[in-house]
Amino acid sequence: MEIILAPHAGFCFGVKRALEIASKYGHSDNKVYTFGPLIHNRQVVDKLAEMGITKIENPHDISEGKVIIRSHGVGPNTLALLEKSGLEAIDATCPFVRKAQTIAHELAQEGYQVVVVGDDLHPEVQGIVEWTGNRAVVVKEAAEARRLPYYPKIGVLAQTTLEIALLEQVTDILQEKTAELKVYNTICSATKVRQEEALELAKTVDLMIVIGGKNSANTKKLASICQGAGTPTYHIEQAGDLEARWFNNAERVGVTAGASTPDWIIEEVVERMTELNEEKTLKPEEVQEAGTPEVETVVNESETADKGEELDLDLASNPQELHRGDIITGTVVQVNDNEVMVDVGGKSEGVIPLNELSNRSIDNPSDVVSVGDQVQVYVLRVENEEGHPVLSKRRADRQIAWEKLESALESGEELRAPVIEVVKGGLLVDIGVRGFVPASLVERGYVEDLSQYLNKELRLRVIELDRSKNKVVLSQKAILDEEYEKLREATWASLAEGQVVKGIVRRLTNFGAFVDIGGIDGLLHVSELSWGRVDHPKDVLSEGQEIEVKVLGVDRENEKVSLGLKQLLPNPWDTAEERYPVGDIVQGKVLRIASFGAFVEVEPGIEGLVHISQLANHHVEKTEDVVSVGEEIPVKILGVDQEAHRMSLSLKEARKEERPKPEKTEQPVQAEENSGVKLGDLFGELFEEGNNG
Repeated sequence: MEIILAPHAGFCFGVKRALEIASKYGHSDNKVYTFGPLIHNRQVVDKLAEMGITKIENPHDISEGKVIIRSHGVGPNTLALLEKSGLEAIDATCPFVRKAQTIAHELAQEGYQVVVVGDDLHPEVQGIVEWTGNRAVVVKEAAEARRLPYYPKIGVLAQTTLEIALLEQVTDILQEKTAELKVYNTICSATKVRQEEALELAKTVDLMIVIGGKNSANTKKLASICQGAGTPTYHIEQAGDLEARWFNNAERVGVTAGASTPDWIIEEVVERMTELNEEKTLKPEEVQEAGTPEVETVVNESETADKGEELDLDLASNPQELHRGDIITGTVVQVNDNEVMVDVGGKSEGVIPLNELSNRSIDNPSDVVSVGDQVQVYVLRVENEEGHPVLSKRRADRQIAWEKLESALESGEELRAPVIEVVKGGLLVDIGVRGFVPASLVERGYVEDLSQYLNKELRLRVIELDRSKNKVVLSQKAILDEEYEKLREATWASLAEGQVVKGIVRRLTNFGAFVDIGGIDGLLHVSELSWGRVDHPKDVLSEGQEIEVKVLGVDRENEKVSLGLKQLLPNPWDTAEERYPVGDIVQGKVLRIASFGAFVEVEPGIEGLVHISQLANHHVEKTEDVVSVGEEIPVKILGVDQEAHRMSLSLKEARKEERPKPEKTEQPVQAEENSGVKLGDLFGELFEEGNNG
């Protein structure tokens, strides 16, 4: 039986985003709730409850805490109620739903009769209606649209999971019921792609399995679309809902899932279908031999190869008695293209078919075992037509792995496993069985690109195990969090004011940088970055940069640490007197303007004051009449107080000394009656210089 999984089955962007937001508040000391189920999936809601995130239906039921707005969104009245109750609202509304809410609100404000095509009982639609002041009309099907009266102006939008065909039908009908019609296709693009894929897949298979919550609108729509293609379709919530009889005559089975279905549920369903297929292909005589209805799979058995070396005489005379279901140890004696021969101490070597060699898909048995290797194998059949036991290394590995995982779950033992596949929402690892590591549990922070972990080994801890469902959930984050907390405790114990420590810049803000100094984020304020002026920390630092900083203050009670960088750099004021003798003229930059003068930087970290009286040779009313911020000007050093970090400067003295003295030339004065020329016009500069003198 061939199992075909639709490419876009499972979580959509909005649902994934909502869960990522919620996961940040899981296992918190604060009380955290969701307003209604975060998404329409019972298993996910149960998982959130295990994380301490409880579902409520009425804000009046609680008096404090944080409330996560579900992906379906809510109306303004609900938001106002939360605010009035003093509850902090965390908005996880799907961006597509938020867009529909905004459009509906704007249409209502502009006087349009808003028509929402969708299910009036769905929380998403109810929220959209509330954004219109509860004046919108909801139509679920074309017949309801025909019964609407005439409106001068109509604005149409759709529930994000609606079929595009229904929106088009309603739009055609409403054109006859208004003079002005505005139509907005607010259907989520991912929904459209998922529905189209489901329809095309249903046309090519013998059976369709649709996975998702029974109360999920988009999942029910997928099931309806598949049934509409004439293909037998089953809507299930989890792997336990599958029935073996469904697959009796199915050669090709299609699988899709609603937008609220997590990848781990999809994985479980596909895994269970694979097992059912293996059980279906087992021969009747093998069932009788096993003596139990729970039969393991034997498929693609190949003809056994010639025997390898002769058995030991003692073993040949006293062959080991084999029973189906035993796990025994054997030695690899021959590796062929499609099977492996193993000496298990019986009268004949056992055969491991290629498909029973590994949990992974392999083409060459030599990639897994070599002659002489000791391997543990599961006995599938005591003897085949050629007299050889049929064995499975894959099943032995699985059973041993489950036992190891159960032990690790109890003890908290750290395991290591390679990443074999990147899937939606996380990583698959080979830990003897396929284990799932959710994206939120890979690292302590958010990981944007999971592909970087492919074929790499992770350090893992088992956090959830269900053997009956072939379900293993692991976390690397749990180990990293534990190590991080130990590092924090050690850092707090040893941290002291005045220490110079190494750190990594984690985050830049307008007011400074947060530096990780060993599990503790200390604040490096922008004023402590340099002796000179720094407009923004990004001008000096970059995220991820490793730096040395000095501990300026430690507040253990409030868990705050203040850091400094400039303290590790030479202070330019320490040599200011010798480098800036009184009387020198230097270039400076105007940094700030005040009513009493201007502050001028002569080098990064050293600035002085040009008093308003030292700006010009004439009386100055306002500082900005003479200089402006950012202007480069010459200044004369009038005084330096190195200890107080003060410097007195003069602009007028600097310009006076820089100005060349005018050459004295005799010019005849020609007096003309009524010429309008006065002595002041000719010699005003000399008069002004004499007065200032």
